[in-house]
Amino acid sequence: MCQKEFQQERFVFIIGCLLLLINPDAQDLFAQHQTIDSLLSVIEKTTSDTVKIHNLYEVTWLYKDVNPSMALEYAHRGLALSEKNHYDKGISMILNGLGAAHVEKGNFDSAMVYYEKRLDLVIRMRDSTGIASSKDNIAIIFAFRGNYDKALEYREESNEVYRRTGSMINLAHGYVWMGNIYLEKSDYEKALQYYLDAQCIFEESNDPGQAYALINIAVIYRRLRHYDEALKYLNWAKELFAEQGNINAVGMSLFRIASVYYDKKDREMYLETLFKAKDIFSQVGNDYFLSLIYDHLVDEYKLIEDYDQALVYLNKMLDFGKRSGTTDAVGRALQGIATVYYAKKDYQSALDYFRQSECVFSGKKKEFIQHIYSDYIRVFGRMNEPDSVEKYVYAYKSLSDSLINEQMIQAIAEIRTKYDSEKKEKEITLLNLENEKKQNRLKLLGQLNQIANLKLQQTTIENENYHQSLQLANVETQNQKNQIELLTLNEELHQQALGHEMKVKCLMTVIFIIVFLAVVVSSYFVLLGFRTRKKKDEALLKQTAAELRSRLMEINMKAINFQLNPHFIFNCVHSIKTLLGQSKVEESMACLQKFSHLTRLMLEVMSKKEIPLENELEIIVSYMELEKMRYLKAFTYNIVVDPQVNVQATMVPPLILQPFVENSIKHGFVNQGISYNMLIKIGVKSDMLFCDIVDNGIGLSVNAAHCNTSGFKRESLGLKLTEDRLRIINEINRTCASFTIRDAKEENPGSTGTVVSLFLPYITAA
Repeated sequence: MCQKEFQQERFVFIIGCLLLLINPDAQDLFAQHQTIDSLLSVIEKTTSDTVKIHNLYEVTWLYKDVNPSMALEYAHRGLALSEKNHYDKGISMILNGLGAAHVEKGNFDSAMVYYEKRLDLVIRMRDSTGIASSKDNIAIIFAFRGNYDKALEYREESNEVYRRTGSMINLAHGYVWMGNIYLEKSDYEKALQYYLDAQCIFEESNDPGQAYALINIAVIYRRLRHYDEALKYLNWAKELFAEQGNINAVGMSLFRIASVYYDKKDREMYLETLFKAKDIFSQVGNDYFLSLIYDHLVDEYKLIEDYDQALVYLNKMLDFGKRSGTTDAVGRALQGIATVYYAKKDYQSALDYFRQSECVFSGKKKEFIQHIYSDYIRVFGRMNEPDSVEKYVYAYKSLSDSLINEQMIQAIAEIRTKYDSEKKEKEITLLNLENEKKQNRLKLLGQLNQIANLKLQQTTIENENYHQSLQLANVETQNQKNQIELLTLNEELHQQALGHEMKVKCLMTVIFIIVFLAVVVSSYFVLLGFRTRKKKDEALLKQTAAELRSRLMEINMKAINFQLNPHFIFNCVHSIKTLLGQSKVEESMACLQKFSHLTRLMLEVMSKKEIPLENELEIIVSYMELEKMRYLKAFTYNIVVDPQVNVQATMVPPLILQPFVENSIKHGFVNQGISYNMLIKIGVKSDMLFCDIVDNGIGLSVNAAHCNTSGFKRESLGLKLTEDRLRIINEINRTCASFTIRDAKEENPGSTGTVVSLFLPYITAA
C-alpha cells in the first residue's frame, strides 16, 4: 500500500510541475474551439498589428494542450510580426508560448532556448514579473532533466523577485514547488520548512492554497513516521476543504487519513475512515478513488477470509474498469477475483480468471504478466500438473530476464539523453561566449583603427621634422668626418706601439693557461676515478642490503603463514569436537573427511608465499561446507569470478580469504531459523585484484554492540594476522594491499549484513 501511494505522490508532483508552466491569465482561455475560431476571425479582420499579436498569443496558448504543432505555427507568425514592429512585450509573450508548446511536445532543449531568449529580453525591459516567470519555466526544464540543484537555483532567484515586488501568493506557490523538489530528493527537513513557510503565507492571505500546503506537510510527517502530526495537518486540511465546499477534496483528505491509520496499524480507525471516504466519493461520483478504496477493502476482507464480500468489491472494481476503459483496473480486478477463488480452493475458476487477466495485460504490462505466471505455477501445482508448472516456471524466468534487459536499456537511454542534453547546453553556452568574443573583437578592431589613424597623422608630422633635422645633421656630419680623419691618424700610431706590448703579454698568458689546465685536468681524472670506485662500492652494498631485506620479508611472511595455519586448524578441530560432543557419528565422519582434505590442502600451501586463486577458492569452499555441517546453519554461498580473471594463473597469499569468511559465519550468522547467504565476488579494478565478501547477517554495528555487552574481544586473531601479512606484502611488492569491513546498510539503508572489500596485488604466474 505504501509503495502504491508513493508512486501516486510522485506522479502528482510531476503533473504539478507541468501545471506551473501555465500562465494563470491564460488558463481562462481554455474554452472550446469556437473561441479559437472567433480569435482567428479577429486576426484576419483587424488592421492593428498589436491586436493581431495578442490574439496570436492567445490562440497559441489555446492550441498548446490540444495541438502543440498548430500552437507553434501561430506562435512563429506572432513572433515575426512582433519583431517587425519592434514590439518587445509581444516578443516576450510569444517566446513564452513557444517554450510552453515545445514542452508539451517534449522538446525540452528547444523550450530551454526560447525561455532563455525571453529571460534576456525581459532583463533588458526590466520586467520583474517576466523575469520571475522566465526563471520559473527554466527551473522546470532543469527539474524534468533531473538537475534539481540548478532548478532550485533558478527558482530561488524567481522567489527573490516575488519577495521584492510583494507578490506573496506567487512566493508561496514557489515555496511549495521547492518543497516538492526537496521531497523528491528525500530531504524531508528542507521540504517541510518550505511547506510550512508557504502555509503561513496562504493563511495570512486567506488563500485556498493553504489546504493543499497542509496536505504536503502531512505527507512529510507521514514519511518521517510522525503519524500524530500527519493526522493533525490532514484533519486541518479536511476542515478547510469543507469550509470551501470542496467535497471531493474532503474525500481525498479522508483517504489520506485512512492511509496514516493503516501505517499506525490502527485497523479499526483505518476501516472507519476508509468507509467515510467511500461514502463521499460515492456522493460526488469519483469512480477513480472509489476503485482505490475497493482495492484496499478487498485486502481487508481477504485478510479475515470473508471471500464473498471481497468478491463484491472486486466486481465493483471490474465494473468501474470496464465503464472507464481503464485496462489496469480491469486486469487487477480479474487477478484479484482469481486469487479469491484460489483461496477458496476453486482452482479451475481461479485459472479461468487468471487467464482473463493475462489477456487484458498481454502486450502491455509485463510486470503483471510475470506475477500472473507466478500464480499459474501455484495453481497448476495445486492441480498436480507438473508439465504446466515447468512450462510457466520457464516462462517466468524468461520474462524476468526480458524485464531486466529492458530496465538496463531504459537506464542507458536515460543516461544518454541526460548526456546529450548537458552537451547541448554546453554547446549553446559556448556559442554565446563565442558571439560575445566576436562582438568584443569588432569593438576592439574599431578602436585599433582609430588609434592607427591618429598614429599615421603623428608619423606624417614626425617625418617632416625628421627631414629638416636630417639636412642639419648632414652639415654637422661633414665637419665630424674631417675631425675623425685627424684622430684616426694619431690613433694608428698609438696602436702600433701598444700592439708590440700586447704580443709579449699574450705569449706569457698562454703559457700560464696551458700549465694551469694541465694541473686541473690531471686532478679531475684522479677525482673521477675515486668517485667511480666509491659509487660501485655503494651500489654493491645497497644491492646486498636489498637482497637481505627481501629475504627477511619472505621469512617473516612464511612465519605469519605458519601462525595462521595453526589458528585455522584449531577452529576446524573445534568444529569436529562439537559434532562428536553432540553424538553425531556420521556427521563427525563426514566432517573428519572434509577436515582431512583441508589439512592436505593446508600442508601443500603453508610453506608457499603465493598459491593459485583456484586453490584458495577450493580451500574456502571446503571450509564453508565444514562449517555448515558443524553449526547446521541454513546458509548458502555463491562465488562469482570475473571472466577476465584466470583462477589458475592468478596468484594470491594462502588462506587470505578464510579469516573474513570465518568472521561472517561465526559473528554474522548467529540467529537460528534465518536463511543466511554469502556472496564472494572476485574481479580486477585499477590493476588490483579485489574480492568483495557480502553477507546478510546481523551486521557490523549489531555484532559490535553484542561483543561489547558480552565481553568478547573486538578483533579476531585471523584479522590481526591478515593485517600483518598485507603490510609485509605491501613492503615486498610496493603496493597498496588493504581491506575494509563495513555495514551493508551504509550502502543500502534497508539491508542488513556486512561487506568486506579486500584489495591484493594482481599477480599472474609467468
